[in-house]
Amino acid sequence: MSFQSPWFLAALPVLFLLYYTLPKKAQWPLLLLASLGFYAMAGLWGLLFVVVSVASSYLVALRIDQLKRRQKACVAQHRDNMTRNARKAYNARQKRRQRWWLIAGMALNFGLLAATKIWAMPWVVNRLGMNLLVPIGISFYTFRIMGYLIDVFWDKTTAQRNPFKLALFTIFFPYVWQGPISRYAHVSESLLSPKNFNWANFERGLQRMIWGYFKKMVIADRLMISAGYLVQNPGEYSGMFALWAMVVWSAALYADFTGGIDITIGIAQCLGVKVEENFLSPFRAKDIFDYWRRWHITMGTWFRDYVFYPISVARPMRKCPTRLKIHIATLITWFTTGIWHGVAWNFIAWGLANGVVIMISQELIPFYKRFHKRFPKLRGATPRQELQQTNANSKPTTLHRLYGVFEIARTFFLLTLIRSFDIYLNVPLTLRHIGSIFVRPQFGAFLRYFGEHSDWFGLSRLDWLVAALAIALLVAAPWFRRPHASAPERKRPHALFWAALVLAIFVFGIYGLNFDMTDFFYTQF
Repeated sequence: MSFQSPWFLAALPVLFLLYYTLPKKAQWPLLLLASLGFYAMAGLWGLLFVVVSVASSYLVALRIDQLKRRQKACVAQHRDNMTRNARKAYNARQKRRQRWWLIAGMALNFGLLAATKIWAMPWVVNRLGMNLLVPIGISFYTFRIMGYLIDVFWDKTTAQRNPFKLALFTIFFPYVWQGPISRYAHVSESLLSPKNFNWANFERGLQRMIWGYFKKMVIADRLMISAGYLVQNPGEYSGMFALWAMVVWSAALYADFTGGIDITIGIAQCLGVKVEENFLSPFRAKDIFDYWRRWHITMGTWFRDYVFYPISVARPMRKCPTRLKIHIATLITWFTTGIWHGVAWNFIAWGLANGVVIMISQELIPFYKRFHKRFPKLRGATPRQELQQTNANSKPTTLHRLYGVFEIARTFFLLTLIRSFDIYLNVPLTLRHIGSIFVRPQFGAFLRYFGEHSDWFGLSRLDWLVAALAIALLVAAPWFRRPHASAPERKRPHALFWAALVLAIFVFGIYGLNFDMTDFFYTQF
């Protein structure tokens, strides 16, 4: 079962009703039962992995916590009898024991994740003659619970004594399919505390869900058809055709992923649970650093906190020059990020491409500083400067705005080329198509195509018109306001807007067999 299942949509109102009518102490157990039920509907096979992951992490966290408490008690009891060196040696021994438990828990869980990823690889499937279905959302919940385990080791959170509460954090149904990768300290209180029904909060949650389904059904599922049409004929469509496929894929992926996250956050908000935002207008980013602070935020912060920082301060790195240390940590982090998406060369190439571009950008920072010092009028305002200008009632100059548009377009084009490794799923083929954009662009053939064909790349002209209007609405949405409302409500669209959006979903949405939408792209991870 998934967000797009009719059974899910039918069961959700029942869950909301039970959630707010049952005694408050039954709220979190109800969410756990619902989460297990929804996950079981997606495949009973996956529940085995969930049980192993939760049980092992629960026991390891308790053991680490127990060792920490014993260590503190022993040091406090023998403080007057232990020398400083003896206390330091004792603490080091206890830390090593705790670290070995952490390594064991991580090895088991990441081992299960790696095994399922490797088993699902095409060459393994062909060799064995059987296909192991990868448990839904295993990458997301594995990283979520491993973050919890590391935080217990680092004393950033205390070990959960109730295994069922830990299970709810791991498999809470709205974000089990495609994230976000929440931290235990950030969501545990909101997830486990009793809730009173709040109509304003519930209404905002429903609106967020509607917005997510609109993105998914009207934009993403429509554009995915065109992207698939172009990718299925890679030999015929290169040059500008390939660039068109990459741009369409970028728009489809954004609508698909953010649509799913909107539904996740909307459902959680209806239940009174606060979930972190995972996107912040990524296509407004002016450089690759800014982009990865806006796109899949929780994944980026997970790899930053649990991979990049530990590697950069590790003992073998202490003698390295600072810049070399940063570059090594950056490459390893992005290599593991690629592996997280899948054990395949296209994902590894995607990760390393991001890492290399970030390294080059870091090396070019002195050049950028000299350039902007030499030409200060070309410098686009940073988000902080834009806020200061807004507060001071001053507007950026036209030149600043134009340069900002250039920076956004440059970043979008660069990330679109890198994202093409998602499309062709073959590194040499991807590189050939990227090269064809610059070597054999085929401008004439690309322009003639639109005049010679009534349907464009697998979609009718009406479909393209609907997609264009929907994307325009997506871009213009922040400007919809209630002019006569109070300040906190001014940015919220009128009820008629949401009614029209629901109507647009029913009329213009793309439906599969039995009126079942296609899966969200990130569900496969």
